[in-house]
Amino acid sequence: MSVLIVIVIIAAVGYYVSLRIHPFTKCRVCNGGGKHTGGVFSYAHRKCRKCGGSGRKDRLGVRLFVK
Repeated sequence: MSVLIVIVIIAAVGYYVSLRIHPFTKCRVCNGGGKHTGGVFSYAHRKCRKCGGSGRKDRLGVRLFVK
């Protein structure tokens, strides 16, 4: 039982360090480009709604642990 607790603590610390080094991930909607194409007019581009045109989103847990 205590070995399981130690493994969970090590995994949590490792994830925290990973969040400190790489806090962002690629936006899934625009695929990291920051632009979203139109549905009818596929040549039209606009800023992605999910990431605001940056192409990056916060990883899970960044707001909890890092900021």
